[in-house]
Amino acid sequence: MTKAKWSACLSLTVLCLVVAVPVSSAQVDAARLKTINARLQQQLKTYNRFPASLRMAMDGASNAAHAAVAFKNMLPALAKPMSRPALAAKMQAQMAAAASTSGVSTVSDSSTDLDLSGFAGFTQSETSTAWCGNSVVVGFNDSGSFLQTLVYGTGGLSFSGAAVSTNRGATFKDVGAMPPGANLDNFLEGDPQVACTSPSNFYYAQLFATSDTATNPISTVGFSTSTDGGASWSDPIPVVYKNGFSHQIDKEWLSVDPPNPKRIYISYTDFDYTFSDPACPNDARTAIEVVSSGNGGVTWGAPTIIDTVCGFSDALQGSHVVVGSDGKVNLAWVHFTNFPIGARELRFTSYARGKKPKGHTVVDGIVGGGDTFYLQGSFRDFLGLDMTVDRSGGPTDGTIYVTWDDGRDKSIPDVFGISGAYGFDDVLLRFSTDKGATWGFAPIKVNADLQPRVGYGHDHYQPGIAVDATGKVGACWYDRRNDASNFGIERFCGTSTNGFTWTNSKVAVPSFGPEHGIDGLINSVYMGDYDGLASDSLKTNPGFIGAFEVMTAKANPDVKAFTFK
Repeated sequence: MTKAKWSACLSLTVLCLVVAVPVSSAQVDAARLKTINARLQQQLKTYNRFPASLRMAMDGASNAAHAAVAFKNMLPALAKPMSRPALAAKMQAQMAAAASTSGVSTVSDSSTDLDLSGFAGFTQSETSTAWCGNSVVVGFNDSGSFLQTLVYGTGGLSFSGAAVSTNRGATFKDVGAMPPGANLDNFLEGDPQVACTSPSNFYYAQLFATSDTATNPISTVGFSTSTDGGASWSDPIPVVYKNGFSHQIDKEWLSVDPPNPKRIYISYTDFDYTFSDPACPNDARTAIEVVSSGNGGVTWGAPTIIDTVCGFSDALQGSHVVVGSDGKVNLAWVHFTNFPIGARELRFTSYARGKKPKGHTVVDGIVGGGDTFYLQGSFRDFLGLDMTVDRSGGPTDGTIYVTWDDGRDKSIPDVFGISGAYGFDDVLLRFSTDKGATWGFAPIKVNADLQPRVGYGHDHYQPGIAVDATGKVGACWYDRRNDASNFGIERFCGTSTNGFTWTNSKVAVPSFGPEHGIDGLINSVYMGDYDGLASDSLKTNPGFIGAFEVMTAKANPDVKAFTFK
C-alpha cells in the first residue's frame, strides 16, 4: 500500500470512528491514551531498528507496527466524546447460526464488526483449534478486538479473540477479545495458540508486549488459562523476559506433554538486536528458543536455545513444538539463507525433558512458492508449515508427520515477482517412524490434483495436520485447483491411514478471492500464516476439526470451522 493510500485509509478510519451509530456514549481517558500511544510508538521504533529483510519475516511485530501508526492517527478522534453502540449483549449472546449438515460452522461473530468502525475492515484470521471431549476452543487474530478493548476497556489492548463450542464444533459462541490485563503497557499482539487437557481446562498463548515499569518494555509470549471451557480467561502472564528495546519475539507455538498435562512447552523466534549476545558478538542474532512450565503455566523456566544465526542475511522462523506420547519434545522450523530469495531448509530436532538438543536433521529443502514470498494476489506465504506426532497409543504411535507448501513441481517466468519466476505451491509431506532420524525417500504430495505441464498452474498452501485417536492422519489447506486463473481460493481437506495415499474433499464454502488488504490496522499483505487442525486430545472421539479464514460474499474476513472424519 502506498503512503498516500495508507494516509487515506487512516483518515477514513478516524471518520468512521466519529460517526458511529449513537446508542451509548463513551470517551477514552486522555491519560490512558497517552500511555498506550507511548508504548505503541516504542514498539514501532524497536520494529524499525531491524532491516527490511528481517521485518518481512516478522508476523505479530509487523501487525503491531501497523497498529501503532493507525493509533497515532486516531488520537484526535479518540480524545473526544464518541457515540458507541453497546457490545456486551452481542458478545455474550449465543450465535444464531445452526449446526450445519456440511460440517462447516461459524466461529467468529461478524455482527459486531461495524460497531466501532465501518471502514477499518476488521479481520479475524490465523486460527488455532483445541479439542477435548465435547469442548472445542478456537483462538484467532481479531483486529476488531483492538478497538473493542481500547474503547470499552480500562487496561491494555488485545489483538486476539476466541470462540467456544460445547457440542464438538457443531456451533460456536464468540466470547470476544482476550483480556489484556490492567497494565496500560500490555498489548496482546495475536499469533494465537490454544491447547487443552480436559473439557474445562484450556491454555492460550500469543505474542505479548508488556513492561515491568514505564521505562522497561518487555517482548514476550503471553500465557492465559481457562477453567470453564474457554468461556472466560485469566489475564496473560509473560513466559520469558526479553528487553523490548532490542528484542522482538515472534511466531510462538504451544504443546502440552500427554503423560504430564501440567508440563507445557512454548517455542518462539527471538529477533535480537542487542549486538551483545556471546553467540553473535557485535552482530544481530536470530534464534529459535523453547521455554517450559511444570506447573500448568504458573512459572516458566529459562529458555533452551534450539538454533541460532547471526547477521541480517540468514533467518530462522516458524518453529513448531509437539510433545509425543513418550514425553519427548519435537521441534521443526525453517532456516532461510539470504532471506527471502535464498535456499531454505526444513529442520528438525528432538530431546527428552531435562536434556538439551544435540544438533538437527534436515527434513527436506524447501522451494518457496509464488515469487518465494508472495502468492498471486500479493499476499505473503512463506511459512506454510505444520507438524504433528501420532499419540494414538496404537501401532503407529510416535510417527512424526511434517507438512509444508512447496513450489518445486512447476515454475514459470514472472517479471513482476521478487525472483523473476512464480512457483505453484503443492502441499508436501514427509514422515518419520524412527523419532526423526530419517524421513523416507521422497516427499509425498497431499493434494491429489496434478500441476498441468503446459500453461498455468494452481496453488495449494498453508496446510494444517493432526492425527486422531485411531491413528488416522488428517490435513486441510487452501486450494486454487478449480480456478484456471489461480485467484479463487477454496478449502480442501483429506485423510490418510498410511501417510502415502490421501483423500481430497472440498469444504462447503464458496470460492473467494484474496481480499486481504482491506484492514486499516494490519499489514496490507497479510492473510495469516497458518490455520491449525485438531483431533480430540482426550482420544474419546475420532476425527478432526479445524478453523480457517474465509472471505464472505462481501469480502469480510471471518472464521469458520470444519469437522470431518
